[in-house]
Amino acid sequence: MATAAQITANIANSQHSSGPRTDTGKAASSQNSLKHGLTAKSVLLPGEDEAVYRTMCQGMFDSFAPGCVPETELVQFLCDTQWRLQRCARIEVAILSADLPDFRALDIMSKHQSRLKKQYSTTLQEARNLIDTRLTREVSEMRDAVTVRRADQKEGRDTNLQEIGFVFSNPEVDREILHQDTLANAGKTPSANRIKPDINAFLQQLSASVR
Repeated sequence: MATAAQITANIANSQHSSGPRTDTGKAASSQNSLKHGLTAKSVLLPGEDEAVYRTMCQGMFDSFAPGCVPETELVQFLCDTQWRLQRCARIEVAILSADLPDFRALDIMSKHQSRLKKQYSTTLQEARNLIDTRLTREVSEMRDAVTVRRADQKEGRDTNLQEIGFVFSNPEVDREILHQDTLANAGKTPSANRIKPDINAFLQQLSASVR
């Protein structure tokens, strides 16, 4: 396995690389991408645990729940950037643990780490904005779809949401209606704190009538 200094040098050199130029090199690069399930060049280096990488990616995707291709690509970029940041931390430890630390390599790694952090921060904000915009739009569209569906149900009419431009199906909107009605009904149910005073008042009235 390459040393920390070698890895650092390779990273620095890669900034000036234009990628494989021969047919053989391009084929090898393509195979690397396929092996690791990535559309770009492999994010994994030899010796790195692919299972750990995939677990991290799954956690990120579960947290962000992207709903379209642009969102998915941004989240994947976040995963890859996070993985590279973790690698930077490991390499820094290796450099500083050496008997004679290579401070030039450490400086290169520090600059690389700063660039990755900036990329991560920018991409994170972009992903959040894109996802928030979509969710806000979906909430608004679902509100309108519920209004249409309730009106049709009240009049006994069939509802064709797709015909009038909605992406939701009737079952999806019906589940939202059930969800809203359940919450509304729960809000009308007396809480324990409200029930207790009512019982006390009843007992007082009963006591007064006995006397």
